[in-house]
Amino acid sequence: MTHAGFVFARFLVVAGLAAVLPAAPVFAQQPAPRGPPCAERSHVAERLHESYGERVVGGGLAESGVLFELYVGPSGSWTLLATTPGGMSCLVGAGEAWEPLPTPESYAGR
Repeated sequence: MTHAGFVFARFLVVAGLAAVLPAAPVFAQQPAPRGPPCAERSHVAERLHESYGERVVGGGLAESGVLFELYVGPSGSWTLLATTPGGMSCLVGAGEAWEPLPTPESYAGR
């Protein structure tokens, strides 16, 4: 699976859209999604925990007011979200093989 495919598959789980997307004929081509997939923050956080065991491990507030949060699961899965001041979270990236820094003193914010 390509990285874009992995990220989109992660969003389908996160947003819970898999059950409501219409079945497409095998020969039909799906249009590429425009922009990052987004959903209400509380829904996204709940889905990440239920589906991947992911919990927020850190975050930071951008000057624009957007909150960036990193969710990490016990298997090493990770998801980066950007949440607007209005509470809408958009998937920025997702992947596998997350490895934390060895000591808390290594973090820039400490």
